[in-house]
Amino acid sequence: MDLNIKKRIVAKIDEADMVLVGIGDELDQIIKANKNDTFIKLREKTESTWLFPFMKSILVEEQIEESKKIYHNLFHILDKKNYFIVSTCQDCLVRYGGFNLERIVEPCGGYSMLQCSNGCSTELYSVSEEFITQVRAVMNGEKGEKDLEPPRCPNCGKFLVFNNVDAEKYNEEGYLKKWMIYKKWLQGTVNKNLCILELGVGMNYPSIIRWPFEKIAFYNQKSELFRVHSRLYQISEEIKDRGYGICQKPEDFIRELSNTF
Repeated sequence: MDLNIKKRIVAKIDEADMVLVGIGDELDQIIKANKNDTFIKLREKTESTWLFPFMKSILVEEQIEESKKIYHNLFHILDKKNYFIVSTCQDCLVRYGGFNLERIVEPCGGYSMLQCSNGCSTELYSVSEEFITQVRAVMNGEKGEKDLEPPRCPNCGKFLVFNNVDAEKYNEEGYLKKWMIYKKWLQGTVNKNLCILELGVGMNYPSIIRWPFEKIAFYNQKSELFRVHSRLYQISEEIKDRGYGICQKPEDFIRELSNTF
């Protein structure tokens, strides 16, 4: 990271009344799991496609310690600031950073809770540890996949699937309460010194973070936006006077910046 940019970010965070953070696909371990050699091999030999999301969730769990370090570093940067985090990551690992969970919203859902695939109710269900143990046994070749039944909705008997945007009938109740808290927080940024950090946000669901954050930066003349991405770091012409594109992996950016706080 350029030294002048680093100083600029540190100064802006220090003077900011509020800090808005967007976390995107470059930090999402679920996306990385799709390219994981272990998962690719499992997918090739597994006939029961309903098992794939559960296998990915287990592989993500194995990366939890590394992600904890990244998010703990981010927490160190934001500590004692009035912050809010919007994350499109489905790995739910931002929750392990030490943040106030009331200041995090995950509108794309994740791989932590289950919902009815038929959308018969808004109820969400936990994934039992016993079931995860059985999936692990299938992954390790200790159990046949045909011996494992998918979890079913206790109301209608349909399959339970993870509560995220990939569900055919996505149950948005899982995040709407937090979204209302976020919208109220956002109203308080008007005419305030606002630092906006976009970390690894690409073009997956740009209407959630990328485009709204640009709009916020455009209208709030006391704001500055720092967009960090290994490829899609470009800043739109409308906010180029208060926008900074940083070509860097977000995890490296967070680690480097945390050392200055």
